[in-house]
Amino acid sequence: MNILLLMTGSIACAKASGLISLWKKNGHDVKVVASNSALEFVGIATLEGLSGNPVMTSVFETNNMMDHINVSRQTDIIVLAPATANTINKLANGTADDVITTTWIAAQELYKPMYIAPAMNTKMWEYPATQKSLSLLNEWGITILSPQDGDLACGETGSGRMMEIEDINKAIMVKSDKHIIVTAGGTREFIDGVRYIGNLSTGKTGAHIADFYTSHGYNVTWLGAINSVQPKLLCKKVFYETFSELSDQLKSQLKKQKYDIIIHAAAISDFKVQSVIINDNEITTNRDSKLPSSNNMTVNLSKNPKLVQKIRGWSLNKKLKVVAFKLTNTDDSLVRKSAILKLLNQDDIDYVAHNDLSEISDIKHSFNFYQSNDTMIPCHTTKDLCLAILEKAL
Repeated sequence: MNILLLMTGSIACAKASGLISLWKKNGHDVKVVASNSALEFVGIATLEGLSGNPVMTSVFETNNMMDHINVSRQTDIIVLAPATANTINKLANGTADDVITTTWIAAQELYKPMYIAPAMNTKMWEYPATQKSLSLLNEWGITILSPQDGDLACGETGSGRMMEIEDINKAIMVKSDKHIIVTAGGTREFIDGVRYIGNLSTGKTGAHIADFYTSHGYNVTWLGAINSVQPKLLCKKVFYETFSELSDQLKSQLKKQKYDIIIHAAAISDFKVQSVIINDNEITTNRDSKLPSSNNMTVNLSKNPKLVQKIRGWSLNKKLKVVAFKLTNTDDSLVRKSAILKLLNQDDIDYVAHNDLSEISDIKHSFNFYQSNDTMIPCHTTKDLCLAILEKAL
């Protein structure tokens, strides 16, 4: 595993250096980013000797000007230890003015596990701005490794002592025993060997969801379309192309593995091609041939069954949590609500992630997460949606 350790100026830097030794001993590759203040407490030679890698100390590294961007792309876990009150408050406010804050903010939306281990005087720990910043960072999906009570470097006793390195290691290496299956991408319903009926789904949302839960230690199976965006992190991948293949693969997965939750984000065709009529002749579809393009054709469609209604019946785990997705295309809020409640009430679904066509763009993808008629959580990003599912369903 590749671990990125960010260190800020605290006497706890000496303790945090022990993390490097512990991780190296356990076979992990460790890279260190240190602030100038951190280097007042522990030297570069020590950090390089322990990690076996160069230490990044500035955004303006000669010949490595983009390292503050690239280093987080090459890591699996990001740990800020020790974290000072100053750095915590800057991160919550979006300030990027040194190597630590720029590296952290550049990594924020990579769906990788990020941990903060604060170390400071009790009064600094209890300061309202610090607590508010920690709460906000936690809402953004950052895990706060709360400091312990004990003797502090200043001679006082109280909260603020950085968590012991063995406890930090245990916290970040925890592996969930829960299994999640995520469906993603759009189905294709073939007219012949080269033509099909499809949709514009990229599978990006499903890929991000799979990466989020993989990064948080869950066992993830991604069941995605062959042409969809795939998760970046390592998880089990199963592919489909048509509705029939998706149905078969989903049934197979649910019958052989006891999943705790399914996040059903695939864009499924409501119809399949039944036959094609050319010059008044009805032709059964065949993927091994290409129909002539010189004639008009009529494509007859038949209704696909509702896949979401079959999920719980296929599942080994009858307590499986089902998260369905509903896309609407209307400005009428009552029509939207009616469609969502119909899904919740009729199809044995626990939660619905709803969005409208007007809310989808390259830079925006917001959802409303419904649990029941009177419970709705607005989610401004896919990450917000993952956190809502984490809170309510996992």
